[in-house]
Amino acid sequence: MDIYSKYADLLAENEVLMKVILVLFCILLLVIIRNWYNLYKKRSFRKKNKKLTKQLEASQLVLSNYDKEIQKIASLEDKLSNKHTEVFALQQEIEDYKEKFYASLSEKDREIAQQKEAISHQQKAYERYVNYKNVEANNTRLGAHFIKNVISQIYDDLEEAEDSYKSFLGIPFKNKNTKSKLPSLKALKSIFKLLDYNVSALNKEKTSIKEELEHIEMFLDLIQYLKPNTKIDLKNMLTKAQQKHIEIKPTLFFPFVENALKHGSLNEEASFISIVLKENPNKQLSYCLVNSAEQRFEQEEKMTQSSNFGLNALQQLLDAYYPNSTLEHKTLPNQQYLSELTLSLN
Repeated sequence: MDIYSKYADLLAENEVLMKVILVLFCILLLVIIRNWYNLYKKRSFRKKNKKLTKQLEASQLVLSNYDKEIQKIASLEDKLSNKHTEVFALQQEIEDYKEKFYASLSEKDREIAQQKEAISHQQKAYERYVNYKNVEANNTRLGAHFIKNVISQIYDDLEEAEDSYKSFLGIPFKNKNTKSKLPSLKALKSIFKLLDYNVSALNKEKTSIKEELEHIEMFLDLIQYLKPNTKIDLKNMLTKAQQKHIEIKPTLFFPFVENALKHGSLNEEASFISIVLKENPNKQLSYCLVNSAEQRFEQEEKMTQSSNFGLNALQQLLDAYYPNSTLEHKTLPNQQYLSELTLSLN
């Protein structure tokens, strides 16, 4: 029993040992598999490592070549930068030269422009001066036909007055129904004064209203002398101070009277010339002349046609010296014609 129990124990121990050996074998097998797997992995990693090393070496070689190329590029960039600097310096010199050249050219152009402008101003000033003087000359001229008629009438009256003197036994006597020489002599003096006033007006910038009206009255007296049927009325509504201190261009009011004489109908018994001089509410000088006129449809067209004298010359004078003034002339009903000047002295 003892042997048998020992044998059984031995078998049991042997069985346990076999299990242990089996377990150890399994463990050994696992270790061997693991080591083999690790070895395989190591070999695979080595191959990859070699490939990567080769790639790295190739990359380093490429990088080395890149470094050389970069150094070459850097060198070229330095040279290019130096060339840029030289080119910039040359461009700057060219710009400085251009600036000096254009500045000199601009200065010359400016001087030429200034000279041209000065010449142009002088030319325009001369042209304006000549134009103004022409306008003044046209405005101050008394009509040759009017002067001729006055002188002719004076001559006829003086001749008639001379013929009116008779003599008996060498003693001269005068017929009571004959004309006197005095109106003719007065008319002759008036025409001389008017001519003198017109000539002096060319060299005179301004005259007082009082002096202008004195010569206008002479003009009207001559018209009365030529046209005895004409009723003439001059209303001066300005104060004495205004007549003395207000100044205008000489003969400024003459074209109105000459226009009435030339185009008006002054031979009929109802013929008239009416003049009103006053200051309007706007502190402007108003000079209005209304005269009898022929009843014609073409009268207004005839009065407004272009001419170097009369109201057209007056309009030129106003444009030159009184730009804010207005001139109106038109046909009125009942065979009348109106000419009105609104003069802005400012």
